Amino acid sequence: MTPLNPPLRSGGSRGSERGAALVMVLAFMALSIPLITGALRVATTMNVDSRVKEDIATSHYTAVGGSEYAEYRLAYEPGYSESLQAGVPDTFAISVNGDLVDVTVLNTSNHPGDPPPPPGDNSRRLRAYKSVLPTATAPLVLTTFTYTVTVVNEDDTATNFRKVHDRLLPGFTYLTGSTQGVTTDDPTITFESADEEEPAHQHLEWNLASLGLSLEPWESADLVFSAQAALPQGNYCNEVWVEPGGDKTTSGKTARVTVGSPPNNLCAGKALDVAKTVQPAVVVGDALTTYTYTIGLDNVGTADLTMDRIRDLLPAGFLYVASSTTGDVTTADPATTMWQGRQRLTWDFAPGLLIQPADQRVLTFQTQAQAVAGDYWNEVWVTLEEFSYTLYTGPTAQVQAMSVTGTEATDGDTTVTAEIWLGSGTHIINGWNVRRSPSP
Repeated sequence: MTPLNPPLRSGGSRGSERGAALVMVLAFMALSIPLITGALRVATTMNVDSRVKEDIATSHYTAVGGSEYAEYRLAYEPGYSESLQAGVPDTFAISVNGDLVDVTVLNTSNHPGDPPPPPGDNSRRLRAYKSVLPTATAPLVLTTFTYTVTVVNEDDTATNFRKVHDRLLPGFTYLTGSTQGVTTDDPTITFESADEEEPAHQHLEWNLASLGLSLEPWESADLVFSAQAALPQGNYCNEVWVEPGGDKTTSGKTARVTVGSPPNNLCAGKALDVAKTVQPAVVVGDALTTYTYTIGLDNVGTADLTMDRIRDLLPAGFLYVASSTTGDVTTADPATTMWQGRQRLTWDFAPGLLIQPADQRVLTFQTQAQAVAGDYWNEVWVTLEEFSYTLYTGPTAQVQAMSVTGTEATDGDTTVTAEIWLGSGTHIINGWNVRRSPSP
């Protein structure tokens, strides 16, 4: 009889299908596992690389933080830069986000900050400066003007401050009770008529002798007052001077009020602005440098002026460069002599040099110096036939010879170095470098 069960080959077919599937799975695994393994390796590598980069960035910013802290101490911590001895490194450590940073600061020269020298003429210890608000108005509009007088002791010793004198032009009326500052007393007011040199004006005088005021070296004091006026078109300039010193302490005709649109900016009477500049104004200490000084003369008054002499007192250690004088004043070399330990230059003019209203003249010359770190100031006197005293700039045209300070900050892996120039009240980052220590 024929068996009822199906032939065995039917079951063998299903086994073949399972075998084929197994082969496909094995083949897929053979292809995919290397890919997956490679991807895992790439992911691991990227993760490690990310951690390395994070560590490098953290180290970088940690060292930078130490460097910036050193810069902050040098620039802003009272007394720190002055405490550094030239050539002696100062080391300290700080923690930045929990990481230790070692910092070294090395100053190659003493920190600058020398004050300006006392004036060559001791009768000019006090200097007066003046400003006004507002500086402009429309014609014939009643306006209140507020004047500020600043008096500075430009000497190296204390000086008694006794009087303030102010020349107020006609049309202005002092506002009673407006005085503030070193005193609240109203001034004594007298009227002075016009003469060959000055227009008519009111003379305001504040007598401060009873107050016993004494200004320390480079200390200043302010006196503020107000005046009212409704003025026709023109320029209205104000002048102030103090005692001791008298006319020699004058501010010159400053505090100009412009009413309307006048045809020029000239002040009534005699007035000469004297200014002095220098280039370069910032240098590295101990470097031999050639400096170019420029004296500017500007006749801002309505009167002709006749100049007989310019006298210039160079900073200590600065010497005039022969044949360097140029400009439209003269090209002749000055007479030179040593005075108070400084070279003094004198240009004499015979006959006197005429400077007409609105004329601007320039005298330029060169000097050389190998200045150690410090502040160096210049002084200029101008003698005119129309003035009973010499016009004086006071200490001006400052040169800053800066000390060079090196800083280094390191966390062991990253080192940040910087070169910082230090001057009085200022600093310059002249160089900055980051380097990473090589991996072991």
